Amino acid sequence: MAAMTPGQTASHPLETLLALMQEQRLDAVAVTDLFDIRYLCGFTGSNGLLLVMEAGSYFITDSRYALQATAQVSVAATVIAADLDAKCAELIAARCAGYVGVETATMSAKRFERFKRLLAGAQPVALDGMATRLRMCKSLGELARLRAASALAEEALMAVMPGIQPGVTEAQIARDFHLQAIGLGAQGLSFDTIVAGGPRAALPHATPGSRPFAPGELVVVDFGVILDGYCSDQTVTIPVGEVDAETVTVYNTVLKAQRAALAAIKPGVLLRDIDRAARSVIDEAGYAEYFGHGTGHGVGLEVHEAPAVSFRTNDFAQEAMVITIEPGIYLPGKLGVRLEDTVWIGAEGYEAITTLPKELGAVAALLQTD
Repeated sequence: MAAMTPGQTASHPLETLLALMQEQRLDAVAVTDLFDIRYLCGFTGSNGLLLVMEAGSYFITDSRYALQATAQVSVAATVIAADLDAKCAELIAARCAGYVGVETATMSAKRFERFKRLLAGAQPVALDGMATRLRMCKSLGELARLRAASALAEEALMAVMPGIQPGVTEAQIARDFHLQAIGLGAQGLSFDTIVAGGPRAALPHATPGSRPFAPGELVVVDFGVILDGYCSDQTVTIPVGEVDAETVTVYNTVLKAQRAALAAIKPGVLLRDIDRAARSVIDEAGYAEYFGHGTGHGVGLEVHEAPAVSFRTNDFAQEAMVITIEPGIYLPGKLGVRLEDTVWIGAEGYEAITTLPKELGAVAALLQTD
């Protein structure tokens, strides 16, 4: 597809959150999810609470992170406290009264009940991902980080590709990929690498084991890294030598399904219709019962984040969203195929972030052209 220029978020995410608060007549929002906190104010530590109010915002953390918060957080005043929730309630009581939004999706019921008691006169309002959904559309800077993470992951995979041959085990490839990724500068893996060969490839989330690869089978490799806080996600399915006709049919059905879903991507389309585009191809080929998961999901600070590309979602595709497209067919006891790319949604379609080819045998062929 022709190159496209991604949209740049016009205002700081905190300003966008404040605008949403006004629309919903909230006097304050308490953000406790650490990924949302990083997105909104830049803090990368493991304990924090961001209190957002029109009169001023506060980032609350404990004494371990005093210096880090001072260095990283510039959009809110840093407050040090041993009890983050109690300090938040104290600040609310001193500066505003009324309705306080709380992201309950990432807060335990026990913590929410205590927080309600601490608020005293203010009224808590349970929110469902207000801050998290701000992360669905990516800025230019985020897109660059996602591309860099993907490029690093692909480089690490290509380094271990020669090992996918008879006699080598799933666990060996998973271990070697991890070492390569860290050696290239990744902060870590965005999820536990899936390497599954032969009949085990029919397990969508198989844990790499000691089974050696055999000639004539497929190996599913689902891999990703974290770089500068952002995740990559991609799946390739690699043939070990020549495969039989049924395997070719299953593989090409998944490839056709992925291409159908990619072709359906454009702003304004229901995400469930993108899912349907992939699912229809698999259904028509007679494999409906062997594709049980959604077609994709958002990727960013988390490897699985909003939106979902699923028959269950009511969300629409929006420009600057980053999503995966990953249909699969899993035949129990026989084989599995999954093909996954991460893409950015532009004004008229999509642009790939992941770059490895998905035709049968194409990734292995890259080694022969280097």
